[in-house]
This record gives sequence, structure tokens and C-alpha cells, in this order.
Amino acid sequence: MIHSVKDTQKPASIKEVAEAAGVSLTTVSLVLNGKGRISTDTRHRVQETAQALGFIPNKSAARLRSGRSLLLGLVVNDISNPFFAELSSDLEAEAASSGYLSVIANTGDDLDRQSRVIDTMIGQGVAGLVVSAASGSDVSSFARLRVHNVPYVLAVREVSDPYASFVGFDNVLAGRTAADHLAARGHRRIAFVGGPARNQNRAERLAGARDALRRRCIDLPDAWVRDGPATRTFGAAAMADLIRAAPDVTAVICFNDTVALGAYEGLHRAALTPGADLAVCGIDNVPEGASWRPPLTTVELHPRAIGRRAARALLAAIDDPATRERVHLTPRLVVRDST
Repeated sequence: MIHSVKDTQKPASIKEVAEAAGVSLTTVSLVLNGKGRISTDTRHRVQETAQALGFIPNKSAARLRSGRSLLLGLVVNDISNPFFAELSSDLEAEAASSGYLSVIANTGDDLDRQSRVIDTMIGQGVAGLVVSAASGSDVSSFARLRVHNVPYVLAVREVSDPYASFVGFDNVLAGRTAADHLAARGHRRIAFVGGPARNQNRAERLAGARDALRRRCIDLPDAWVRDGPATRTFGAAAMADLIRAAPDVTAVICFNDTVALGAYEGLHRAALTPGADLAVCGIDNVPEGASWRPPLTTVELHPRAIGRRAARALLAAIDDPATRERVHLTPRLVVRDST
């Protein structure tokens, strides 16, 4: 009978696992690495022995021997956004299915912090990175990755970078979809709230909304546009400002669902009801939006699918650095009671 390791004991070595299981070092190594033709009984015995003895394979040593890291990095611009929680969940699952461990880091949408995070990831020996770029990023922002031959994939925020794959969505269509929906509901005075002025996603969503409204001979003047952080706090403040400055506005497109939640707060503080007194449409489709009162109408951007596709694109780039692909998922309108 094999007794589990006590907290005060040191973890077992691979030699001790081999002795306890009654097999050779080579057999233990093959089992732990999922290689070789090993009988089912022997494989189970080695795995159970290793677990009971508290044996943990030394991945750093394995990487030095093989020259291959099993660590993937995910760098996001706003870890507080539920959109990235969904994206990272499926990215991590996809990476794990191929034997990789993923780690996540937040840049706070700051270019300098993004640079430091990338340097740290390189120093930790990651096999590759998926990056949702900070606002203002360009091809030079990822030069260090190319110098160190670290494959990377850009996700969510597109950057003109010929060296990397991109996985995201059609922002112009997302803005157009939201505007078309509101206009079809009879709205003619529609505002746009949220997103930093220099953010490309925001610029594209606003352009899409304006294009859709222009086709219906509806104007979206600058006076009804509020740019700023994609946060709940900004959404509330912007909504309060719009109510004062543009009381004729009957509907608002929010840069994302987080801003939309803030817009809800701004309306409630003014004793107004979302959906009844002013229509609110978000963009993202975070799960919580379906539980708000009223449930939020939004444009689905498929964060989980982006996470999976980005992980696959990165694994492909690790296997073949010349691999490039550009994936733009199609947004989908989700109609609920806020419009």
C-alpha cells in the first residue's frame, strides 16, 4: 500500500516514484509525458504512485532539456471587464487541452505597463502570447516579442501588424447593428456613450452606428457623443450629463455592457427607467446583462469563441512561426427589454 506524502515531507523524486511503482525510470518518464506504449495497468499504477507520493514534474527542467515551454501568456487591457473573464476561461481550457498552462496579466490600458508586462512574460519563458492591446499600440509595441522569437496573437483590438494573427470581431458591424435596431424601433435621437477617444474599437463602432443612421437620414451629432473610459463610473456620469445637455435624446448606444450598466445607474439617479424613459443598447453580451432590470439589449461579440480561436491561432504559430490568420467573428443582436 502506498501512503500519501505528509505535509512536512519533501516531494518525492522520479526515482522514488519508479521504485515505489516497481518500474524503471524510463517507464515513469514515458507515463508522465504521455508517450510510449505502456500498458493501461502500468500507466495507472505509475500515475497513482506519483500522486500518492506528492510527485510534481519539474517543468522548468523539462523545458531546459527539450527547449520547449508549456506556458502561454494572456495580456488584457481591462481585467475587470467580464468580457475578458469569458474570453480567458475558454482560452485557458483550449490551452490546457494541448498541455499548456496559461497565465493572465492586466495592462490597465496603459502602453508603458503593457511594455513591462510583455518583458516580464518574455523573462518567464512563455511559449507565446495572446494580447488584447492597450489603446495606442502599434507594430512597434510588440518588437521585443519578435526580437526574442516569441510568437504572439492579437485579439479583440486590431493593430496593423503583419507579423501576428488576429482574432476578434467586426466592430463596424457591431455599431451598425445597434443603431439599426434602435432606428427600427422608431428612435431618431440616438446618442453614443463610452470608449476612449483614441481607441480603435470605439472609433469603428461609432463609425458603424453613424453609417447605419445616415442611411436612414438620421444624424448622430458630436454633441450626443461622450468618449471616456469604458467603465461603469463613466457610463453613469456620461448618462447624467446627457440627460442635462440633450434631454431630447431617446436612446443611447453604449460602447460596451459595462458602460451600459453605468448608464442604468445614471438613469435611476435621475428617476428615469431604462427601456421605458430611454432605450439603452450595449455591446458585448456579458452574462450578467440578462439579469439586470430591465434585461439589457446588446450586441453579442462572442468572447468565448474568441478565446478558443486565439488559443488555436497561437498554438499554430508556435508549431509554425510563419502561420498567419485574420478572424473577424460576426456580431449578433440580442434583443431584451432595455430597448
